[in-house]
Amino acid sequence: MFDNNINHYVLKVELAKCFGNLGTVFLAQHLPTRQHVAVKKFLVEDLKNDISYVMDESKHLREFDHPNILCYHTAFVHHLDLYFVLPLMCYGSCRDTMANYFETGFPEPILVCILRDILQGLVYLHWKGYIHRSIRASHVFLNETRAVLGGFRVCTSFLGEGKRIRNLHELPPHSVKSLNWLAPEVLAQNLTGYTEKSDVYSLAITVYELANGLEPFSNITTTLMLTEKMKGGYLPMLLDASTIPSEEVVLAQSAEAKSNEAAAASMRQIYASRQFTDALHKFAEQCSESDPKNRPSASALTSHPVFKQVSHTNIREQFAKHCIQTVDFDSIQDNDDINMTNSFSQMRMDADGSFEWDFDDS
Repeated sequence: MFDNNINHYVLKVELAKCFGNLGTVFLAQHLPTRQHVAVKKFLVEDLKNDISYVMDESKHLREFDHPNILCYHTAFVHHLDLYFVLPLMCYGSCRDTMANYFETGFPEPILVCILRDILQGLVYLHWKGYIHRSIRASHVFLNETRAVLGGFRVCTSFLGEGKRIRNLHELPPHSVKSLNWLAPEVLAQNLTGYTEKSDVYSLAITVYELANGLEPFSNITTTLMLTEKMKGGYLPMLLDASTIPSEEVVLAQSAEAKSNEAAAASMRQIYASRQFTDALHKFAEQCSESDPKNRPSASALTSHPVFKQVSHTNIREQFAKHCIQTVDFDSIQDNDDINMTNSFSQMRMDADGSFEWDFDDS
């Protein structure tokens, strides 16, 4: 359906930078089909030694075929530019959606719908013999109907030479931004190594992120985070009426509230006024077990009781309950000089049609 003719794609608006600012993501329209897509554009010579990671990601995505795994329609080179044409995620990443609508975290029904979709993608990924190694809110994208797992830059296979590799040992490359989400056994870098269950731990940390609207471990230093993970000590928590910490802790966890005690008090009031189900608390606790032997597999988690509450609903229905609508992309006109980057990146998607998409896959 989507061809490799650059003249058939109108790049309307720059949405974001990606891959350490080496690439640019555009909202584009494919003229023959009139469909809107996302186009990643790289200047090949800027990639230099990093081009292997771009090509590895494209190779991985070419091998996957699942509704909850990000795909790309086509890829091609035009002059010195490398283009990837991908489906347009109309709500952006989960991190974007929280910034736009749910600053203190997703309501539980939406959160559980997202988790259900992520798990389906993970089960497929592990079945194919891959470990994601970078699960976090900015790598989970939302379209009109489902959550889609992206961010495959450091994805790796545990199948080699026709056999399954029992354990992996190396720290994922470019993992600085993902340290807070990585499992203890990945960070340990010892002879024991790690397996696909490390993704389940990352999923647990993502649950805390999606539920609270806060980056996990943001209130402690990286060194302390590493120490606590090795000891199986401090973990984030689901902030609700049963766990709400002191105002001082909330103040430390919220970057916005560090200079605004009133904001901290307001956030604490929101957290204290809600109650997550026991099933969600137990789901997060089971997935964040420090010992991977005690951690369930992704496939085992698909039958967890937490998903009973959303057995008859989906993301579309839940967003509709909150009056969240998609953007009318046809109303966005072609921009000859594409100079909307600064103003557009500061806009937030809301009912009157503004839009933001963080396409960070670093």
